[in-house]
Amino acid sequence: MRGYGDAVVGDRELNLPSGTVTHLLTDIEHSARSWEQAPNEMQETLAVHDEIARNVVGSHQGIVVKHLGDGCWAVFGSATDAAAAAIELQRRCQLEAAGHAGRLTVRIGLHTGSSTPIDGDYFGPTINRARRVVDLANGDQIVCSSSAAGLLAGFELRDMGQHELRGIGSDHIFVLSADGVRTDERPLLSPLATNTLPTARTKFVGRGDELRRGADYLAGDDAVITFVGPGGVGKTRLAIEVANEFSETWNGEIRFCDLMPAGDRDGLLTTVADAVGARLQPDMSWLDSIVDYVSTRKLLLVLDTCEHLVDEVAELVEHVISGSATRVLATSREGLGIAGEQVLIVAPLPPESAGVELFVDRARHRDPGFELTEDNDHHVREVVRGLDGVPLAIELAAARVRLMTPREMSERLGDRFRALGRVRRRDRFETLHETLSWSYNLLSPAEAALFRQLCVFAGGFDLAAVETVCGSDDSIDPAMIPDLVLALVDKSMVVSREVDGHRRFSLLETLRRFSEDELGAGETAGDLRRRHAEHYRQRAVEQGGRVFTAAEPDAWWRLDTDWANIRMAFDTYQRSGEVTEAAEMVTALTWYATFAMRFELFGWADELLEVVGIDEHPSFAELCGAAAFGAYFTVHGDTSDVARRGLEADPSDPWGFCRAALAAVFLNNVHSADDSDQLTEEWLATDPTSPGSRMWAEGFRTFHLALHGTPDEAASHAAASTRFADETGSPTARAVAEWARGLVAVHQSVDRAVDIWTNALEWPRSVPGGHLVEHLLLGLILNFRVVTADLRDSATMCRDALSGALNDHYYVGASHLLGVTAITLSRADDAATGGRLIGSMIAHGHLPRPNALKAVERALGDDLQRHLDLGSALGVSQAAQLALDSLDAVLAGSVAG
Repeated sequence: MRGYGDAVVGDRELNLPSGTVTHLLTDIEHSARSWEQAPNEMQETLAVHDEIARNVVGSHQGIVVKHLGDGCWAVFGSATDAAAAAIELQRRCQLEAAGHAGRLTVRIGLHTGSSTPIDGDYFGPTINRARRVVDLANGDQIVCSSSAAGLLAGFELRDMGQHELRGIGSDHIFVLSADGVRTDERPLLSPLATNTLPTARTKFVGRGDELRRGADYLAGDDAVITFVGPGGVGKTRLAIEVANEFSETWNGEIRFCDLMPAGDRDGLLTTVADAVGARLQPDMSWLDSIVDYVSTRKLLLVLDTCEHLVDEVAELVEHVISGSATRVLATSREGLGIAGEQVLIVAPLPPESAGVELFVDRARHRDPGFELTEDNDHHVREVVRGLDGVPLAIELAAARVRLMTPREMSERLGDRFRALGRVRRRDRFETLHETLSWSYNLLSPAEAALFRQLCVFAGGFDLAAVETVCGSDDSIDPAMIPDLVLALVDKSMVVSREVDGHRRFSLLETLRRFSEDELGAGETAGDLRRRHAEHYRQRAVEQGGRVFTAAEPDAWWRLDTDWANIRMAFDTYQRSGEVTEAAEMVTALTWYATFAMRFELFGWADELLEVVGIDEHPSFAELCGAAAFGAYFTVHGDTSDVARRGLEADPSDPWGFCRAALAAVFLNNVHSADDSDQLTEEWLATDPTSPGSRMWAEGFRTFHLALHGTPDEAASHAAASTRFADETGSPTARAVAEWARGLVAVHQSVDRAVDIWTNALEWPRSVPGGHLVEHLLLGLILNFRVVTADLRDSATMCRDALSGALNDHYYVGASHLLGVTAITLSRADDAATGGRLIGSMIAHGHLPRPNALKAVERALGDDLQRHLDLGSALGVSQAAQLALDSLDAVLAGSVAG
């Protein structure tokens, strides 16, 4: 596996091309399986791939930007150079493949688009699309997007037609071929289904019976299966393998949720919500919000490490499986006690067979030359028997193979157990605990000190966090922390994995608990948590400040990845009454939380606003603005009141939160022209300087003038939005600028406006996760297309947009879409359902556009009010599901058109 320095370094910042750039991405096919079956050989294979890529790319005037997983990413100023490099790279990999047992089967993607390097990296839609293009390729295929293929005159291109690119639309795809290069004839791959199971990079040993039984249970009628066994016995790995096996026939989503960082019921619920994608909804608890989100989904939820919250997990699972298609696969040291639960006992590995196989395999990870021989066979078996076949204990012992021989291990472990008087009849918990103690006591003082401190992190962490948070012990030289982390990884005390080109670390649950016990709850632990909070407060401020820059996608990824640690930092400050630090975190993250629809943060603002004397705090206005966003996005009715409280405290509204919340209400909900005119005019008069305030001041002024004023005036503000987007390079700013530009264009040509908004979807889709502006753009497109489009197309567009809003658990967006859906259903002679949808919309504070109300009124006449009243009793999710069912009927042809 790769080490820390995955990015290619040097003076590449000076040489990366800009403008029209062709991106070449490679990926070794079935690499995860190869890592599991032959990790040492795969390490060599990857090194060969990297050397070939480096030489070929360089010889064709390209630059390797970085390594991504088991492949690389290179850029070229010329599409023909990129294509020539792809062909040569494929040819050389195929020549080398025979010597690597087929492990060097490479898939390649080419995409050309506008790109500008920022700090030695690229961000934006072009890169996002390039990643999706390579996802379509099989091994021994070079796949090209339409933009790359259009520049490849003279090359052999096979037209593969239109293909969906996961999460960002579709493209016309071609396969590039050449003499002397084998091209796989298989159809292109489909976009990957949602599956967040961790990728295993070690061989799965034994447990064939448990694997088959678990998969059979999931395929049957059982909604809850729990793997039960002592710590370190391999429950997590077995659950992952069973879920992967089941995924071959499961056409739903699979979400993995590690419950180890959750310390209480609230932590459990927010952790599960993060894992499945649920957002806190109005007048709902976290539990109700999760149940609401999964109620209409086909989901396999893998809940790992439940034993410290068994009662709380049981409550959650009972609610989740009731009336839904959700299935749960749990791991725990005891069953959940739920009616109908299938409990599978996970026993240690048979010492004489699978236990020995596991020891040998893991020993080869540390020493590729290790073999089971006549000389060491007896001692290996003695070690494995002494460890009772407990997999984690075996792995910890095998990790020491470069330090001592199996004979020396056998002697040391035997002496330890005999000294404790437990050679016979000790239970497996004692075996594991003593093995952990043995392995821990073999660490150097600095390694042991660092290991103790790593338990402070919530879930995963990166090297920079370790360097900042840890190292308070006198035995730790801060400069040695990277080497210490690497030593702990090498000894299997810390897990290392690559995630989207970044190195992340974590502790297994059993090791984390051991680490916590060793650290204790004294002054050192308190100091650590303080430094942890300080580090993630600074990270929140730093990454929040990158939201309106070209590096925004990277900032989103970092904030999303570290959200559990950020949440823990906020809790630390709140518990200790440090309002200033907690308020700084909320302020720094409000724009990110708004666009990423992380509504949890707005709840943090609400909590701080309840602190006695908060109205005198310097951040009071910002907290009011954040809380106002929360009220708006969770469909509460007090948005305006909270925002006005903030403006009264600080009329300058430097971050723009309060005015943006009010503008959203005036322009989207109550359609108050006078209020939006005064607000947006006064907003610009304050000469906003912060990026978010400046962007939305111009954007909302454009919106107001396009809707209620003059298009010419609106055009000048749309142009200002475009200038701001060009200055910042921010994907969000570019999306907002195109939204504004389309609002102006619609007065001349609806088709032109729709084209602008459709093309603009690339920008919000270039950041990880759902984006608020994507929903905004889709809503506008629908508003201008549902009347003129073919009825079937109209129904399809409405269904896709509504499904997307529900998938993001974004009920404000779903509510706004009910009006345009009502128009479509009225066209399909189902105005009764349309009336109910509008009734629900109005009940949640969202006035429909006049054309929607007129469409149902024409069809229903005096019966309109009855259907509006019926709809007013529907929650947003209920109304949206009714809409989806009705749209399905239209598409099935069972409703007249």
